[in-house]
Amino acid sequence: MDFQEYFQNKNLKKIPRQGLHYEQKTTPDLLWCVSLVILDVTKNDRNLVFSDNEIRLSPLFDNLMQDYFSKPSQTLAPGEYNKVSSYQLGLLSYAGILKKISDRPKQYKIENLEALEYMSTNDLNSSRFLTEYTEKFLEDNDLVTYFENYKNNPNQANHLIAKDKYWEWAKVNTKIRGTDRKHTYRVFNKIFNVYCYKHKIPGEDGSNVTSGPCPYSFLIYNRKNFRDENMPSGMTRREYLDSVLSDIDVGGVVGAVLLQKAKADIKKKYNGISEIQEQEYNFTPEGGVHVHHILPQHSHPQFAIFRENLIALTPGQHLSYAHVQGNTHRINSDFQKVCLKRKFENIKKSIKNGEDFYMLNKFIQVLNLTLNLQLSDTSTMSEINSALSAF
Repeated sequence: MDFQEYFQNKNLKKIPRQGLHYEQKTTPDLLWCVSLVILDVTKNDRNLVFSDNEIRLSPLFDNLMQDYFSKPSQTLAPGEYNKVSSYQLGLLSYAGILKKISDRPKQYKIENLEALEYMSTNDLNSSRFLTEYTEKFLEDNDLVTYFENYKNNPNQANHLIAKDKYWEWAKVNTKIRGTDRKHTYRVFNKIFNVYCYKHKIPGEDGSNVTSGPCPYSFLIYNRKNFRDENMPSGMTRREYLDSVLSDIDVGGVVGAVLLQKAKADIKKKYNGISEIQEQEYNFTPEGGVHVHHILPQHSHPQFAIFRENLIALTPGQHLSYAHVQGNTHRINSDFQKVCLKRKFENIKKSIKNGEDFYMLNKFIQVLNLTLNLQLSDTSTMSEINSALSAF
């Protein structure tokens, strides 16, 4: 999903005191969470009109808030849940991803399903949306000059100028009253750090400019959990985040939700048909489809939600070929190699078609562990092909 292109045709100019453009709980991980819940609530009808309350009271939302964000139950913190859902819905509506149907009660429907599906995959995809949204918002509201001045010379003085200019803008365009700047500055912090993260310049922490590029951890709600902590040396933040994402609560609610989503993505991509269609493996086009882990989930949970480790098979192929005597804890190593080779062919096609569906370095990790190879994360298609041809 190209959000830069998407926002070229959007006007984010704020109408004074109308609409929700940003909030202190505007974060990539909360946008991911609410996007996922919207898709769950509307799974049987994408044209369904839904309310803020339906999102907030969704069992999935309740589980994610408790298991992923470590919040108390909704009965103990109703205001927290309400803010999280309403803020994300308001921003998604302002950005044109949702369409607001009514104000009292607040009701919405999906306007851009592709964008919502993209953001629901993980918080990194939501961050791509948020960075482009933020840049376009600053441009359309004549604030970008002050942020660009800071980008060109990132110091405390230019940071304070941008902050003051946002305060002056907020007094006219938002519903703040009086002279208390506390809330407005919290919102500014979110906008400022998203902008700084995108441009790899120092961000704001505790009202002070940081010494290095704004880290991803400054953007997210779940800041103290795991991101940017114990990152191995030699690994980029992007690689670490992509890798860590697959390790989160694999046995809990979040892991189950993400795995369900990954399997649904595979089924959708291959139209509910097996990726292995040779008759020698008893392919039947009308037999339905299972999604099989090439590296078993029970022994390699860190790869459980890698699309690169998932392959669509017919039920017969899954139970008769992929596993030994139908035992899902026993893998047929010969057929496992067949799966790897076919998955590689499909990954190559996807990447050559310019799709943002697979990541080659993830497949290399699966390949190395399965076949005891030593390919680097930067190995070329040709090098992978040569390695696979030996099996």
